[in-house]
Amino acid sequence: MISLTVDYEFDWGGRVQTAKAIEQATIPLLTCLANVGAKATFFVSAETVASTKPMLRAIVEAGHEIASHGFHHNLKYDLLSKEELKEEIRTSKESLEDALGVQVVGFRTPQFRKNRYTEETLLNFGFLYDSSSVNTSLSGRYQERQHEFGLLPEIPVSTIYGRFPAGIKWINLLGAGFDSSSHRVIYLHPFDLLSMGETIGSYTQGISPLVLAFYLARLGKPLGTVEKVARGSVTLTSSIKGC
Repeated sequence: MISLTVDYEFDWGGRVQTAKAIEQATIPLLTCLANVGAKATFFVSAETVASTKPMLRAIVEAGHEIASHGFHHNLKYDLLSKEELKEEIRTSKESLEDALGVQVVGFRTPQFRKNRYTEETLLNFGFLYDSSSVNTSLSGRYQERQHEFGLLPEIPVSTIYGRFPAGIKWINLLGAGFDSSSHRVIYLHPFDLLSMGETIGSYTQGISPLVLAFYLARLGKPLGTVEKVARGSVTLTSSIKGC
């Protein structure tokens, strides 16, 4: 079983981009998913709601799941106090539900920076699952299965060859080495699907040489990779309910 997840945010690793760039990438993504009969879970940073509400409504109308990606993306969620984390999650959930008329039951912390209070807070707000970990042995924020206390299901992002997070860019560069018997959770950012020229044009501040180098090294077309790996994808809520 495959679940494609999309981290829908303005800030991508500290690099501020525009609402136009999100829409520019999300429109072809939705077309691609419809063509292959895939349903995805969109982890939405609630600070995007005010300026991209029509696009978010289109995502809902296409039958995809809206989940929480916090409110402010450019925060180190692992360092927030219990009350600060509670406020970020509360305002995110309420903003998404009020604006889009959906029930938000899933969460992914920005930048995979899971907090020791995450599970307790999500449980108190009625969430059904968390997807804030990666099944990898890498250090730092990708460290395997952090801060899990069994309070609610954790659905970690899968890995490529047991080491690299299963992001569309990594799959595009390295290929997909998945165990077909397991639940594969793949993630992407809308910006991953933009061309190099579109990426440069979408930045509201300077783009780093490292980002440019990554784009120059990229092989193939990421949207084509999405089409290959996301065929038959189900939402994370469907995966835990067995739908």
